[in-house]
Amino acid sequence: MPPKQYFFLAAFVSLVMLAAYGYVIEPGRVRIERVVIPDKELYQAWGGVKIAQLSDLHIDTIGPREEKVLQLLTESKPDLIVITGDIAQWNTDPQPGLRFLEQLQAPLGVYAILGDSDISSGRRYCLFCHSGGNVHHQRQHPRMLKNSYAAITVPATGKKVIIAGVFPAEDGEAGQTAMAELLRQTAEPVLLLAHFSEGWRQIRHKGPLLWLAGDTHGGQIAIPDFIWRDLQLVDFPQYMAGLFYAAGHKWLYVNRGIGTVSYFPFRIGVPPEVTIISFQDR
Repeated sequence: MPPKQYFFLAAFVSLVMLAAYGYVIEPGRVRIERVVIPDKELYQAWGGVKIAQLSDLHIDTIGPREEKVLQLLTESKPDLIVITGDIAQWNTDPQPGLRFLEQLQAPLGVYAILGDSDISSGRRYCLFCHSGGNVHHQRQHPRMLKNSYAAITVPATGKKVIIAGVFPAEDGEAGQTAMAELLRQTAEPVLLLAHFSEGWRQIRHKGPLLWLAGDTHGGQIAIPDFIWRDLQLVDFPQYMAGLFYAAGHKWLYVNRGIGTVSYFPFRIGVPPEVTIISFQDR
């Protein structure tokens, strides 16, 4: 066989093996990503609290990956669990995702928002918010935040903090406007759950703010950031994944997600992530 044919054969075999790895192996290699935020005001509010963030689960059935997530949460013992959207796979029954959420437990509660894949199922997504679809029975576990907020007191510090959530549907802009108004009116520390990172630098708030988002999946394929930015392959490519800071005790963390989208079920160099966030007095 001529050398050129050897080269193309080797390249083809390598691509097949890489695709097999990205489809079969890496999507199941769920890992803990530990993030320490060095902010004195957030530390004074939250103290030694550990916040677990899940995002972009894209569940259509509860399988080994979802069981691994539950195992990691049990082992890491977070004080608070938050989910930043895309719980269910696109255009699928939300029931498997809901059954997963109902297994989550944390001393300070479980709070969630929906993502665009969740609302793709039509009115069925109401099951995430209302037991049996009955609008008069709001679910309390998990607590679904739809352009709304909840105030909790952190036992270790005695501080009141606000957990707010923005809905991603057609009224998402109105939801962000409502949240912006809330943030302007309060100086309490705020944990803001939003599926997208859009607008986080423009938010005005008198107190410390931690904005948690997802959506990007970290790209699912590890390629240089400038490619994502130049080709505009995802929304908000300047915030692909990780921790970002703006002046005034304002932080953003973008989670790399757990699942994959149905039309591209691969992860290569971007394994599924359960984020454990804590704070440091700096």
